[in-house]
Amino acid sequence: MEGIDGLRAALVIRDQDTQLLDEYDEDILLTLEDWGQAPLNSMVDMLKTTPLVKLIPNHPTVLINGINANILQPIRFTPGRRYRLRVISMSFTYWFKVRLPGHTLQVIEADGIYSQPSAADGLDMCPGQRYSVIITACESLEFNYALNVTFYSDFIPRSPGLNPRYHHVPIVYHKDAPTKKYPVIEDHEVNWADELAMEPRDELMLLEPVDQHIVLNVKVINSEMGLAIHAFGNYAYASVPVPPLLTALTTGNMALSPSVYAPQLNAIILQHNHVVELELRNPETLIIHSYHSHGHAFQVVETGPVNSNSSIPVKRFTGRQPMRRDTITLAAGQYVRVRIKADNPGVWYQHCHQEQHNYSGLAFTLIEAPDVMQRTLRVPQEMLEFCRILGHPTQGNSAGRFGSDMTGIDLPLKVHGLADFISGL
Repeated sequence: MEGIDGLRAALVIRDQDTQLLDEYDEDILLTLEDWGQAPLNSMVDMLKTTPLVKLIPNHPTVLINGINANILQPIRFTPGRRYRLRVISMSFTYWFKVRLPGHTLQVIEADGIYSQPSAADGLDMCPGQRYSVIITACESLEFNYALNVTFYSDFIPRSPGLNPRYHHVPIVYHKDAPTKKYPVIEDHEVNWADELAMEPRDELMLLEPVDQHIVLNVKVINSEMGLAIHAFGNYAYASVPVPPLLTALTTGNMALSPSVYAPQLNAIILQHNHVVELELRNPETLIIHSYHSHGHAFQVVETGPVNSNSSIPVKRFTGRQPMRRDTITLAAGQYVRVRIKADNPGVWYQHCHQEQHNYSGLAFTLIEAPDVMQRTLRVPQEMLEFCRILGHPTQGNSAGRFGSDMTGIDLPLKVHGLADFISGL
């Protein structure tokens, strides 16, 4: 679930046709959370009123399966038994790394998309990502082990015992056995799960040729008031009087024109069944992001450096069937290229999965096949009535007017100094 306040829980929907039940014996759920000490609205208010230079990290508590990570109960393993470990990052700011030394992780799923089994030593997970791995238990009862969970953030100053933070989930084979010790190894020595090295089980081929190539530049800067502003392109995302779905459904042929959508929606119009390549570029040298897509699981085709003098390597998918997922890390100084087919008509919100970045404007909107939407989608009358009760218009452009007349709508918060929002078609 998105949102960091109150109780949270994982919802696992099991498809009886694709559960791969013959590949494992037992199912274990592992949810990872950073639980903040303040409600989200207070964090958002702070972002709106506090200059970046005065923001002081407020390190949250780590929860594993909803329990303080310092008081976890052990997970019991039986020799030779195969365990499916479903790992879900429900984080709102921090990243998690997960390793089980002495065992190989066979990755079989990422963000709900089943993959061909892919061996890995660990998972490096941004907010919103999910993985399933199959772990075959050792044959011996000689040792117990520790599932290592590292809680960290590259863009928050390091602080001993707080960032990074290390937690260990006991993996118990026998109650009297000692825990096996392993030497500490550097991250670059670990074979982390990598979507560019994975392939989907459904064997969906690389989407090509590309009909529309879109480049979006992301940056986090100080506004003229010194406040924390996040944006894809020139405008920080903000809500408008008429939801973009209703604009797409009620403006006829004009729904195909960006002019009926307010600038702060950062709207991109997609034609039905076009193959679209999104290139997300993060030129920042410090801030890392977690890009999440609603409406599509995208093919991951390439990552690399924004600047040619960077040490970040270029990595390309070289096979025929690239892995799909809906959430991916956009590291500092990195670009990511993903592809989708515009075969799901609708209005789809795309955003950073770090809640404070999302709420401060790091988002854009895909307006997918509005002409098809008008023929096939119907808004429930209850929703329209709810909008009327709240005093929101339910038709017209973003301001509830005709054409490109945005009279009465709040001016968008422009982010100065960014590259063009979209380049290339």
